[in-house]
Amino acid sequence: MKKIVITGGPCGGKTSAIRALEQEFNGRLLVVPEAATLLLSGGFPVPGRDVDWSQNWQDAFQAAVTKLQHSLEQAYQLIADQRGITLLICDRGLLDGAAYTPGGRPAFARRYGVKIRKTMQEYESVIHLESLATAQPELYGQGNNEHRFEPLAEAQALEGRTRAAWSGHRCHLIIENKSGLKTIISAVIETVRARLSD
Repeated sequence: MKKIVITGGPCGGKTSAIRALEQEFNGRLLVVPEAATLLLSGGFPVPGRDVDWSQNWQDAFQAAVTKLQHSLEQAYQLIADQRGITLLICDRGLLDGAAYTPGGRPAFARRYGVKIRKTMQEYESVIHLESLATAQPELYGQGNNEHRFEPLAEAQALEGRTRAAWSGHRCHLIIENKSGLKTIISAVIETVRARLSD
């Protein structure tokens, strides 16, 4: 079973790229949904709507995301095994949590009991889509994710922290966000196609 992470800072085209992968490779891969979005759309308190953001909220949220991410990947692997599918596309991976944890990857590993080296080895590739917040800041925030609440400066910081979370992975691909969404999607599709044919 191969697992590929699609990640990046906010507004990088991740959702559109994953939808394109599902259409292009229908029945040949399975998408593990983003744990954070499932929680925020399923009743977890949302900052700015239900509660003020605080580090205590962030810590509680990240603890929930980390547990759910691990369980989702296990459950979707069971589904893939039953269907004869050999590739999982993860809408973010476990180490993305380090971008939201003060102290980065070392603190994330200590707080949530994550073994960094072992976790990296579980993912075949990491495809990082650059955030509009850094590539084209004037366009940031025009997406349609109703659960996004990061202001521009924080989105820019998250872009860097997300890259750092996965740094050192044996196949960490960064796709720049300068040529439009179609170019990004094409690059993601071709990358995944190569992994499917391995």
